[in-house]
Amino acid sequence: MMLTNSDPYDWLKKLNHTILSAKCRIKSKDTCLEDGLNAASRIFRNSIQSGASVWWVGNGGSAAICSHLSQDLLNKLGVRSFFLGDVSLMTCMANDFGYENVYLKPLEILVRPKDLLIAISSSGNSENIVLCAQMAVRKGLHLITLSGFKDVNTLWNLESDLSFFVPADLFGQVELSHEAILHSVIESLWQEGNK
Repeated sequence: MMLTNSDPYDWLKKLNHTILSAKCRIKSKDTCLEDGLNAASRIFRNSIQSGASVWWVGNGGSAAICSHLSQDLLNKLGVRSFFLGDVSLMTCMANDFGYENVYLKPLEILVRPKDLLIAISSSGNSENIVLCAQMAVRKGLHLITLSGFKDVNTLWNLESDLSFFVPADLFGQVELSHEAILHSVIESLWQEGNK
């Protein structure tokens, strides 16, 4: 691999632009990022008020985002929030049902009506994440998706309550944008509750 002289400051400037360039859809209708963030706040508020659980699914860096923000929801907002990232559970499901069902099988048992699923995939095409999102649609759960890379991806084009698409082709830019979008909603709600 040949290294080139890249400027980290330029990378950060691009990240800032990428976050603010994120696209959003509410119920498959294009809208601006600000309206999407406000819709996310309403969805989280409704989950809190109804006592619904929030479930998170993602792979790799997206799994780390799920783990981190699931804890923030529990800690800061008192929401029943779960990421199914336990290694014993994941390896059991993958071994018995295939990796494409690593999250789907437990979710089919655990979710209840009115629960919220947050499905994160940088490419928007990870089979195990897409299957969970499709299950959420079938079961009438609330669904927020976050994706990136190409806007023809499955998650961005799946009918959901709310979808965010990050127009970037670097994993770090997409993952940090997803985390920033979700952090902005969770921390704003937390600050609102502490006024």
